[in-house]
Amino acid sequence: MGSLSLNLARYEIEGPGRANQRLVVVAALYLAQGIPWGFATITLAALLAEQGVDANAIGQMLAAVVFPWSLKFLGGPLVDGLRLPGGRRRPWILVAQMGMVGTLAGLSQVGLASPDQLTAWLLAHNVFAALQDVATDALAVDVMPDRERGRANGIMYGAKYGGTALGGAGLALLIQHFGWSIGTLVQAGVVAAIGAFPLLLREPTHDPLAQSTRAHWTSALGGLLSKRSFWWTLALCLTIGLPSALLTPLANTLFIEQYGWTATSWAVLNGGPGVTAGLVGAVGGGFLVSRYGPGKIGVLAATLHASTMLIFSLSPDLFHNRDVVSLTLVVQSAAAGTATVGSFTLAMRVAPPVLGASCFTALMAMQNLSTTSGYWAADQLPAEPRTAWTIVAAIWLWVGFLSWQADRSGRRGEPLIQSGL
Repeated sequence: MGSLSLNLARYEIEGPGRANQRLVVVAALYLAQGIPWGFATITLAALLAEQGVDANAIGQMLAAVVFPWSLKFLGGPLVDGLRLPGGRRRPWILVAQMGMVGTLAGLSQVGLASPDQLTAWLLAHNVFAALQDVATDALAVDVMPDRERGRANGIMYGAKYGGTALGGAGLALLIQHFGWSIGTLVQAGVVAAIGAFPLLLREPTHDPLAQSTRAHWTSALGGLLSKRSFWWTLALCLTIGLPSALLTPLANTLFIEQYGWTATSWAVLNGGPGVTAGLVGAVGGGFLVSRYGPGKIGVLAATLHASTMLIFSLSPDLFHNRDVVSLTLVVQSAAAGTATVGSFTLAMRVAPPVLGASCFTALMAMQNLSTTSGYWAADQLPAEPRTAWTIVAAIWLWVGFLSWQADRSGRRGEPLIQSGL
């Protein structure tokens, strides 16, 4: 009750209406992150594949785009330790949001014929997007009691899936009908509109965590590093982004170049039904995680994902069947969303309040590092589809094992880490 009372006092929660308002604001910020993410990883990747760009080049571009997210741990101490005028978290969110809008406006002036410039603008955008994510995650850690984190993480990550759907299927169709500049400018306009949402937040003039001393930080860090649950969670975060990133470049070139999909139809499948299923999996998985725990749900989701991939390893002729490909992609997206929400909940569980931004965002950065590593290593994945799908399925099974171990070690006599205040 002590940490919950601290949260209540810090953000002046007067009832469920105030709590829901903050959840809406945070979800909107995740939506703003998802739109450019879906555009880069779905629409742009498909357009480049249609133009004949090979899987290795697409993987390298995606790795460069995701790279800033791997360095989020550098933003954690900045957001925790440096307070700007206007609040503890909100000013950082506003600064980052303005940078996101500016870089998206710049992106709209560059065409597909200039992949190096595209990569540079997307890289700059994701520097600001990663900073926004650090501050948003820190806000979420501050205000959410443990018993609500599964549900809240599901809603928040579901909002990012919603943004990914808009940036994937929505922008693919918009660009097809109205051209590159219009489609990308609409993206910048939507993200700019969402930038007004943090203005709804009201932060207190007195922040109890501002009184934290170096001794509190050191004590919290020492307690964190002594927990087995932290190390299992770290291993999970370093693995969970790897399988999908390894497969994405190969899947783009395989289905577009060999199995007759167009860039638009592939992007619409991934950004429409695929992302919608991920959203449902994230939101529904959040409720399941709150009820049954992240370990059990993580194992079930990862096993389901692996099983649908092994179908193709056992029956490679199914790669030609569009209905089967579409159905399995939808199931895999839902399973991935559920497993990811479980990992978020485990990461929040081990984050000490005094190091909320630093710890949680460092673990999230490790997830992004695993994604970046997967994109960089995509050219090492065997080009033969059956072998590639089998390898990725095995990694998903490992993700399930790590989820189980992280949850199990956290429940075996390891108390939640307190701030030391």
